Amino acid sequence: MARHDLPQFSRFSELLAAIAGVWEGTYTHLEPAGTLIERYGSRQETRLRGEDWFERIIYSRDGQAPEVLDFKARITGDTVTFDDPDFHGVSYLVEGRMTVFPYHWKSNPGREIVEIITLATDTYRTRLWQTFDNGVLTRLTVIEETRRLEQTPDEWF
Repeated sequence: MARHDLPQFSRFSELLAAIAGVWEGTYTHLEPAGTLIERYGSRQETRLRGEDWFERIIYSRDGQAPEVLDFKARITGDTVTFDDPDFHGVSYLVEGRMTVFPYHWKSNPGREIVEIITLATDTYRTRLWQTFDNGVLTRLTVIEETRRLEQTPDEWF
């Protein structure tokens, strides 16, 4: 096959293919001044199928049943767009291992979250959420995650 016949993959697709899998970590929610609001465990399962990106996040709070959220997104060039009846956001590749992801829940139009994802190594990443309510910073969330190479994500959707 000639080089020009090969499928053209975006840099974002290449990054997502490299990080697909299972990530486990901790969410730490803080007030803007740094006071702890809440801390709990998480598991994120991700997979890439063509131009479709799938995420399942399982939140584990002490004394509560796990909370599961499923997301599906579409890759277009160096952006990934999440848009379903409840949720909308577009993730942008800033450089090879960092993304910025502003998003919102459609049921709460006054709240916007900006997530910065940094893939420090192939098995360690951090995510920082800045939550704004009506344009005012109300919460910071620090997420620290480790990739579980021995585990594979479940199939859903």
